[in-house]
Amino acid sequence: MQELVLNAHLAYLTKRIYVFEDYTWSKKAGDFSRFNSKWIPARVPLTALLSGPVAGDPFPSSADASPAVIPEFFNAVCSNRTIINSTEVNAALSGASATSIVQAWIDKLEQTDDRCVEIKEYSGQIFDFYLFGDSKRLLDIWPSLATSPILTHFSWSPLITSALATNSHIIHPALTNSTPSDFIPSSSPATLSGLLSLHIRRGDYLGHCKGLANWSSHFSGFNEFPELPDRFFPPDVSSWGNASSEEHARYRAHCFPEIEQIVARVREVRTSLLPTTTLSRVYVLTNGRPWWLQQLKDALLEDAQKEGLDEWEHITTTRDLDLTGQQRHNSQAVDMAIAQRSEVFLGNGFSSLTSNVVMLRAAQGIDWNKTRFW
Repeated sequence: MQELVLNAHLAYLTKRIYVFEDYTWSKKAGDFSRFNSKWIPARVPLTALLSGPVAGDPFPSSADASPAVIPEFFNAVCSNRTIINSTEVNAALSGASATSIVQAWIDKLEQTDDRCVEIKEYSGQIFDFYLFGDSKRLLDIWPSLATSPILTHFSWSPLITSALATNSHIIHPALTNSTPSDFIPSSSPATLSGLLSLHIRRGDYLGHCKGLANWSSHFSGFNEFPELPDRFFPPDVSSWGNASSEEHARYRAHCFPEIEQIVARVREVRTSLLPTTTLSRVYVLTNGRPWWLQQLKDALLEDAQKEGLDEWEHITTTRDLDLTGQQRHNSQAVDMAIAQRSEVFLGNGFSSLTSNVVMLRAAQGIDWNKTRFW
């Protein structure tokens, strides 16, 4: 999602119309693909996930920019176009910051008279995975991005907000009449009072966490805003692919915490925010198994009682939501929308999904002390 946002921001800065594509898992023929032995949509229209200028909605009048369009429109009006191999620009930008990359592309596009420009497919991303994982390179773009209508007027689609409205009785009553306008950062929507959202990855993510330890990884880029209270410091000397058992244990506590560690951290965050913030509800963004999540719910309830804290009024997880087939295939967007507006968010610093949420909460101006990590 962050790549999409930066691509659209670049188009906005160069006064060009952005062309947005479907969220694509596979470009092979057929509408479905196999993942973990299950059928999933091969392509999802971006407008099923998002609203705002990034997905073709009008820009605010102050922006003086034209709405983004779909490839079919681009192909109809741009039968002749200039095709740029991304390596023409990016080859000289190894290790460059996001701002430097953006400026290099602004310079390139300003030198291109053709109003129809396409980045050659498979020639490499303008903004790659490594950039979004490196705060030292990524964060210098924030002053520009934070004021861009691409982000200030970002929102979720009607499909996603209708899922929130349907499930408001188990998430938060303030979501009852949710619409996309309730999630636009520039409108400073109120946080969901008393709601603590937890991002907890399970399953194959354990293998990813082992790799993070082996390569002495940092938190993802936006998860290292200097204003955030929770920091993670890799070892001074890189493990170079062979971390010690102690380092694996340290990474796992932040990346793949067990129930006891989750409960202890929730208690720590909850009590640290008293008396100014009273948390009463929990929502868990997760791919965890239902039986494991029930154990987590029981442990959270038991710990609150044992520690003399107010009983949790409601604990809900991704698995508990009543979703249509279309919404279920896009449930991560539902999760992110809830986390964006939660009063407190406790996320996984190594996760790109958590990083998406942190970006949106920062754009919304939510108190930094209420965005936390394992």
